[in-house]
Amino acid sequence: MFKLTEIDDVLNNLGDHADFATIAKKEADLGVQHFQYDVATGVTTYFGENGYLVERRTNGLAVRVAREEDAAAVEQIAKQYIAGQLALADAVKQFAKAGCQAWTANLKRHIVDFSGDEGKIMAAVTF
Repeated sequence: MFKLTEIDDVLNNLGDHADFATIAKKEADLGVQHFQYDVATGVTTYFGENGYLVERRTNGLAVRVAREEDAAAVEQIAKQYIAGQLALADAVKQFAKAGCQAWTANLKRHIVDFSGDEGKIMAAVTF
């Protein structure tokens, strides 16, 4: 099974502006099936087969999320982030301002769901 150090190596080698499909392919090759990112805490949980998971407790990008949700803004930011036009640090700040609490990337189905308060999906973007 994959380790956090392997995921870090992939992310470091690809750089800040890699498109999401490339990142997803490399992470899937390690055995990651999906992952969830929490905007407020900067925590990422990576899931593999048979309930296997690895958690990054924080990436140092924790930010306060706005109460007001703007689904149109989240969708626009998401498309830019997925295309590699925004680095993670910039995307996190913009998602927080638009009220996005988290995102979940399903690497098998090639879709990322961006959610607001109580897990309500604000945007879904394919890659």
